[in-house]
Amino acid sequence: MSKELADNDSVIEKLMTVQTVDGNQKTTNLDRIGKCAEFKKDTVFNNIAYAVDLDLLRASYRQLDGKKAVGIDKVTKVSYGEKLEENLQDLLVRIRKNAYKPQASQLIEIPKEDGSTRPLAIACFEDKIVQHAVSKILTAIFEPQFLACSYGYREGVNGHEALRALMKCSNQNPNGVTVEIDVRKYFNSIPHANLQGILREKISDKRFLKLVEKLIRSPILVNGKAELNKIGCPQGSIVSPILSNIYLHYVMDSWFSEISKKYLKGRADEVRFADDMVFVFQFKEDAEKFYKVLPKRLEKYGLKLHEDKSSMIQSGSKAAKEAELRGERLPIYKFLGFICYWGKSRNGWWRLKFKSRSDRFAGKLKGLRKYLKESLSEETHKVLERVKKVVVGWMNYNAISDNQRRVDSFIELSKRALFCWINRKGGKRKMNWEKFGRLLKRIKYPRSFKTISMFATC
Repeated sequence: MSKELADNDSVIEKLMTVQTVDGNQKTTNLDRIGKCAEFKKDTVFNNIAYAVDLDLLRASYRQLDGKKAVGIDKVTKVSYGEKLEENLQDLLVRIRKNAYKPQASQLIEIPKEDGSTRPLAIACFEDKIVQHAVSKILTAIFEPQFLACSYGYREGVNGHEALRALMKCSNQNPNGVTVEIDVRKYFNSIPHANLQGILREKISDKRFLKLVEKLIRSPILVNGKAELNKIGCPQGSIVSPILSNIYLHYVMDSWFSEISKKYLKGRADEVRFADDMVFVFQFKEDAEKFYKVLPKRLEKYGLKLHEDKSSMIQSGSKAAKEAELRGERLPIYKFLGFICYWGKSRNGWWRLKFKSRSDRFAGKLKGLRKYLKESLSEETHKVLERVKKVVVGWMNYNAISDNQRRVDSFIELSKRALFCWINRKGGKRKMNWEKFGRLLKRIKYPRSFKTISMFATC
């Protein structure tokens, strides 16, 4: 064994232990896998089904949100926990004997801004435990493989960092080209055979791969009839985010990293959050090459480019300035719920800016008004807290540089909706705006906000 490998083994042994309550050192199976994946990136994992043990199942139970929608068996976290150890022991035996079979997931349709719907699979609580446990193992194995361009469903990174990365690489190309990519129904189009083939590059344990297959092929209730899921990783499943990330890592990220070094002349950057992708090129000819081969690359892996939602557009500060001289503006594009456009800074320099998409802005307010309309019989303080939580959540994501007006507008319009609701609920006992203002102050309804800078990494 080389000195380097020996040193790595020593580090792994040191890092994969954890302190127990009594002060003793305890090695967890999940930690062992994670550290091995981190320090020996070429490892192909075998015999990892053992990592689905009582400790992991118990931890998964604790981490699941008991307030989420229940599955078709109506079992809640509380009711499952009444005989927790007995239930987990029984579940583990079924998993080890290959007798575990997921129950059917209930399919609900979530409205989208364009009028279409997004199918969401609601699994039974016990199946959520298994999904969570499997996702933790997959994350431990594949997280060290992921590239810096990937920001979705990863610990330590988020959408704001993806926006900062996009701003940074866009500003570095004064006369570049941006390619906005949309994969048609990505989550529901992933071929299981292709996905399993990619998983086998890092995992050779047939029992664990079979468990993953059971989860992605688990039945879905359609019109009262349970049907096996033959394609795709349904959104709503806890294991879908990591599987979708693994698939696009191999289909897009690692492939783009390789071709950009070998075949492109200039700088080329990718910023991806799940299936939301933007590519920024220094030269137009490089962008054209990429855009030409992209559909074939996606089709090779069972995916299809959504041409109506994908585009190749000119970008950069120099290009924006030249467009202004012609009396024009550079085209806009969409990323992570924001409109991306080129505008002037306070000192007159052109740079990439972001503002909340109008359709999502309006959709959120529409949903808020609908909730208030349906809550006239609810207790006032509960409704106020619910609305406050929604507004704060929207602010926490949207309160970024250059988007202050949209956030101010959202706060003001939400207050007006609440004001109308309170007076409608009160009947003859009307509340004036001054008294309403005191009420909002008492419940600490958001008035001001701290802007999240998009310049931190620039």
